Amino acid sequence: MLRQVITHIKYPVLVMGIVLCLVGVAYAATSNIDPDDKWAWSKNVGWVNFAPEGYAGVTVYADHLEGYAWAENIGWIRLGSYEGGGSHTYTNDAADTYGVNRDPSGNLSGHAWSKNVGWINFNPDGDEGVTINPSTGSFDGYAWAENVGWIHFRNVAPAYNVVTSFKRQHIFLPLVLRNY
Repeated sequence: MLRQVITHIKYPVLVMGIVLCLVGVAYAATSNIDPDDKWAWSKNVGWVNFAPEGYAGVTVYADHLEGYAWAENIGWIRLGSYEGGGSHTYTNDAADTYGVNRDPSGNLSGHAWSKNVGWINFNPDGDEGVTINPSTGSFDGYAWAENVGWIHFRNVAPAYNVVTSFKRQHIFLPLVLRNY
């Protein structure tokens, strides 16, 4: 009798654990850009929102970026062709392998794509490029788009910045099932 009760308890606990893990994966796949610090600026484009409300936005991983930023004047900017999370490096050698990579020091490289303005280079030759401070999550620097010019990621006055929300970067849902 006791064995039947324990067996019946194990299955709901197992199902609940699986559901919690799936919820954790879905949550991790959403944007990890701070909703209060999500703006970049371009003189020719205007504001670029890296965490638009109601949409997934941009997710920063240890080695690459995924997702979409929104600019009212040019539409969606896709940060990469990969959508699987985890570890990935964009080769940027074909139309379906583009994207923004991140090295361990926080330097970004590669290209984002906007249907309305074309390629956006996150590490233009001879210039500063875009970085993410590993300790604060704060973006800095400039990306270059041939058709719209510079996109700036951090400014003091007027104050704007794109910042990752580190509390969402690593989600662990430990699941311990014990046999009685």
